[in-house]
Amino acid sequence: MDNNNLNDSFQQAAVPNADENYQLNTENSQQYYYNTAPQTARTKKKPKKKKKKNIFLTVLKKFFMVIATTLLSLFLVMVITGTIVATALTVYVLDFMEDATNITLQELESGSDTYFYGNKTNEKGEKELVVLQSIKTDVQRIPVSIDRIPQNVRDAFVYTEDERFYTHDGVDYKRTFAAFINMFLHIYNTQQGGSTITQQLIKNLTGDDEYSPQRKIREIFSAMQLEKTYSKDEILEEYLNYIGFGGPINGIQLAATRYFGKNVEDLTTPEAAVLASIPQSPQFYGPFVETYDEEGNLIVDGRANNKIRSRYVLSKIYNNGAITYDEYQEYLNTDIIYTDSEEYKKLHPESDIDEMEASQKIYTWEVDAMMYEAAGYLMSQYNIDLQEAIRRINKGGYRVYSTLDDKMQEFMEERFKDINNLVSADFVRKWVDIDDDGNFEEYLPHIGFIALNYDGSVKSLIGDWGEKDTSLSTSFAVTETRQVGSTMKPISTYGLALETDYIHWGTQIKDSAIKEIDGKPWPTNYSTDNIISLSNATYNVYYMLQQSFNTAPAHLCEELTPHEVYKFCKDRMGLKLDPDDEDLSPLTVGALTFGVTLENLVNAYIPYGNHGIYNEAHIVSKIEDSNHTIIYQNDGNAREAVSSETAWVMNRLLKNVIDNGTGMSAKLNNKVVCGKTGTTDNWYDLTFVGLTRDFVSGITVGYKYYNEKLQLPTSLHSADIWKAAVGDYIENNFNDTPADFDENPSVIVAPMCTATGMIAGDYCPKGITGYWKPSNAPVCTGTHGYVSSNNNTNNNTNYNNNNYDYNNYNQWNNYTDPNANAGVADNGYTDPNAGAYVDPNAGGGAADPNAGAYVDPNAGGGYAVDPNAGGGYVDNGGGYVVDGGGGYDAGGGYAVDGGGYDAGGMFW
Repeated sequence: MDNNNLNDSFQQAAVPNADENYQLNTENSQQYYYNTAPQTARTKKKPKKKKKKNIFLTVLKKFFMVIATTLLSLFLVMVITGTIVATALTVYVLDFMEDATNITLQELESGSDTYFYGNKTNEKGEKELVVLQSIKTDVQRIPVSIDRIPQNVRDAFVYTEDERFYTHDGVDYKRTFAAFINMFLHIYNTQQGGSTITQQLIKNLTGDDEYSPQRKIREIFSAMQLEKTYSKDEILEEYLNYIGFGGPINGIQLAATRYFGKNVEDLTTPEAAVLASIPQSPQFYGPFVETYDEEGNLIVDGRANNKIRSRYVLSKIYNNGAITYDEYQEYLNTDIIYTDSEEYKKLHPESDIDEMEASQKIYTWEVDAMMYEAAGYLMSQYNIDLQEAIRRINKGGYRVYSTLDDKMQEFMEERFKDINNLVSADFVRKWVDIDDDGNFEEYLPHIGFIALNYDGSVKSLIGDWGEKDTSLSTSFAVTETRQVGSTMKPISTYGLALETDYIHWGTQIKDSAIKEIDGKPWPTNYSTDNIISLSNATYNVYYMLQQSFNTAPAHLCEELTPHEVYKFCKDRMGLKLDPDDEDLSPLTVGALTFGVTLENLVNAYIPYGNHGIYNEAHIVSKIEDSNHTIIYQNDGNAREAVSSETAWVMNRLLKNVIDNGTGMSAKLNNKVVCGKTGTTDNWYDLTFVGLTRDFVSGITVGYKYYNEKLQLPTSLHSADIWKAAVGDYIENNFNDTPADFDENPSVIVAPMCTATGMIAGDYCPKGITGYWKPSNAPVCTGTHGYVSSNNNTNNNTNYNNNNYDYNNYNQWNNYTDPNANAGVADNGYTDPNAGAYVDPNAGGGAADPNAGAYVDPNAGGGYAVDPNAGGGYVDNGGGYVVDGGGGYDAGGGYAVDGGGYDAGGMFW
């Protein structure tokens, strides 16, 4: 634009009416306007009236300005925060990408053999370290190339696990997005997975199966990186060689051999479908899986479950066009022949159907237990399941060391080869149609055994009788949980009551029920004919444990409370109980929810032979990794479970069970045995735990199923089987150790007053020798109507076991009944042998003048004379006699009424 045009524009824009009142001055090339209007006198203008401001609009304006400012500030904060988050996320993602670059398929080929070591006694009697078992990775997994894996097998796995495998870059974004949504919104009932085959392989390689977004992100980047490095065939080959098919079976080739006795290239499409069904949940879809509940009901039928899922696999193969419709229908109706079927065995009588077991010897019971314990450590350490833990052990590199005594183990394995070495097979054999389908099968009970040193180390174990024909078998010593019956009593109610001084050796407890269930008293006592066995009499603790009364522990549990007893069992005695076991029945008579293993049961008895010290049971002393670094070591983790005084009193109570009670058949010639028998309701299980100076051991006996048709004979005794199993070994191999346990010098040893259950005073009728903790050792000061023949009036008898000769202290001559002063004469009670009561009406003894003519001068006071003396129970060990009807204690001349008077200070 030139200057003239600019001036024209200026004129028009700045002075629109210049032609009327202004003239243009162009002198000196300066153009400007000047006013030509006539000048007039100035007049004063009126001031304009100010408008009032609108307060509402002002406030509104300020309000919106604040809002605008705030929003702008928030926007700026978000921009800054987003920048920081983006930076952090970038670093975070880069870290994942860096981790992803560290994963290679070569990890499948790495790892060394795992060795299990044990002790072997040489000719000089010295222990040498020997290899019990070696596990090689090429045995547990038999790798095959992708060229050997036929297309029908590939199709079965790809179309079931990852049908877009050949088109994605390692991640199926559709399935991944659905999995992420479900992780937060829980649309599906289960944890919906979005993993591709590549991602599953990553998880197997890393062992990282955490259920979290972080793990998924790591897995995604790793999968994408793996797909850039390896071909689809390489990834699929490693995947099929790696995945688990149940237990120790890993890889497609070993699975084909295990289940069908074939090589992978010979698998049919229906068989491929069976195998493709397993990896999702081997414990549920494994064709050989059968899981039963405690009542013998089948709760997991792996073969039936697999059949359903394999039909789904076939449908996926068909829907993806790999087979025709006719083939699909044919395959749906194809019968599968497994290697455990009779049909297969007839077709292949000489065939070795298991390459794994053909390549190495079957695991012994010892190695089985070592494997399970080592797996347990890995499970707790890495939060993985049993299958994954065993898989990692199979991968190799570990050295696992055993605690077993090879001499004892060799003896026990030979003894358990034939059930007739333990009990007559004919006596326990049953032919039963358990399903009522007309097919009768032979059943023999399973018998497990374990022996523990007092430091907790396993000395010997046998999972069952007979030849062991598979690895990782069901073990009735360490893996199978069973009911324990009365072996529960010393490690629950009696143990806690002794430890808290709630009872002592002679505490008197009434033999009565504590409640009714369905109109019947509970509990009742042991009876072979299911007749209710309750006397309502009062007995001493030692006798009630000796005879395995159920009523005493029920009273104790009720008074101490199930909660406290449950805590004692778990925290002090190490029992692995279910929360539902915090109840009277489980804690009183051992009717546990799921039971415990024999190992756990025997372990709980260690304190009673070990001065109150508990050591955790273990067969593995240590584990080393491939670099010989010790990663696990178990020395028992010693701790005090009960006081040494409690342990010694219980030890003597358990000795009395063997000397005079239900365990008498377990007695040995040259060794003291302490122990406890256990019998469950309906005779489904028998147990026995026996303690000797050198170790503690136990057995369990029972049929596979809990079924009323499979009850053990009522005349079968667990103590007999224990002695048949281990008695000879104990008697012939420990002559260089003391016969009995070391005494506890703090515990008071003295005769018991048969009238009160306390330590006998000078005028007391004396019964069995008892054991009292110094913190709970009441001495009876009563006279019981006795007149001493030697005029000894000293009540301060010293009950030190070393200087008190109670056997020669005869106080029974001229015995006077304590109720004589109450008007009831018991003339003529004479017992020349203290502790061996002679019933006045038995066989012509001294006559009770009140026999047949009941007199109770203290009616309501709790004293009564039994009109039928001689009709009751006689305890020859302690001179304690209680009549069958009502609690007459003839051994002490002391009548205990039906109200349950406990001279020790308790009422029941």
